Amino acid sequence: MSPKLDRKTRRKQIIEISLEIIKGGGIQKLTIKEISKQIGISEQAIYRHFDNKLEILISIIQYFNHKLRNSFEPTQGTVKVTDQIRNLTLSHMELLDRHPAMAVVIFGEEIFQNESSLANEVKNALNKRIGHITKLIKQGQAAGEIKKTYAAENLAFMFLGSLRLLATTWRLSSFSFNLAERGKIIINEIIDLIRA
Repeated sequence: MSPKLDRKTRRKQIIEISLEIIKGGGIQKLTIKEISKQIGISEQAIYRHFDNKLEILISIIQYFNHKLRNSFEPTQGTVKVTDQIRNLTLSHMELLDRHPAMAVVIFGEEIFQNESSLANEVKNALNKRIGHITKLIKQGQAAGEIKKTYAAENLAFMFLGSLRLLATTWRLSSFSFNLAERGKIIINEIIDLIRA
């Protein structure tokens, strides 16, 4: 029997166990019954924290976004914009490397088809990231660090799109390579291509 935990700790435990279940068996394996079995509490106890599986999946996306929040904090001092972009995108890859199941949820388009609330959560998070990177690129262009021949938003899509494809390939290959290491190589090459 799992020990009694406060609400916040129990919710975090449910999210982390859910990620482990997803990593081991995909979204299909994630059920309230399986979560309760792995934690050692009743299904009813799970429902005291989450209304259903969809709410757990939305919470996983919010958990991922919360973990990334520090990456979006403006960097003080004289850190180059290209270094800020590099750090931001690599922090995404490192977080996914530590929590591979998040890639299944965040890049699992098949689970969004009939769940508009889940799709909206991911869309809003992506729009924030694209907006943030676009802003950084515009700063880099104004400072003469990044070529002005490309639209900043298009470059933001290039960064995030290439990393999304890499993360999807990593997920489909059963996480068989180090995502952060491969991501670093790709990001450095993109930065070399757009550097002024």
